[in-house]
Amino acid sequence: MHDDLFRPTIREQPPPGKPPWRPESIVYPAFFGGPLAAATLGLLNGHRLALPAGQLAAIAGAGVAGVAARITVGAFTEGNSPVRLAGTVCGLLVWLVVLSLQRRPFRVATLRGHGPARLIGPGLLAAIVCGLFEALLIVVLVR
Repeated sequence: MHDDLFRPTIREQPPPGKPPWRPESIVYPAFFGGPLAAATLGLLNGHRLALPAGQLAAIAGAGVAGVAARITVGAFTEGNSPVRLAGTVCGLLVWLVVLSLQRRPFRVATLRGHGPARLIGPGLLAAIVCGLFEALLIVVLVR
C-alpha cells in the first residue's frame, strides 16, 4: 500500500515521432499569419503530442470559426485595416484554444525528457502561406 508512494508517476516512454513545439511559441505565427496559421500549427503539434481526436477537432473548429469571423469582418467593413486587425485578433483567439489544450501535454512531454523542437522555419512558412491564403479567400469571397 505504501510502496506506491515512491513509484514515479511519469514513466519513461519511447519518444514520439517528432518532438513537439512549445505551444507558447505558436503565438507569433498566430499574430502574423492569422487563425489558419494558428490552427494548422496547433493541429500539427497536437499530432506530435498525441492529443485525442476531440481536442484536435476543437482546434480545427476554432480555426474554421476564426477564418469565418475574419471573412465576415471583411464583408461588412471597408478598407484593409479592420480585416488585418480581425485576422490578428482571431489568430490570437485560436492560439488561446491551442494553448489551453496543449500546455499540460507539452509539460508532460518535457518532464519525460523530450526537448522542444524549433518553430522558426515552420512558423514562418505557416504565417506566410496561411496569411496569403486567407487574404486570397477574402479577395475572392468578399471583394
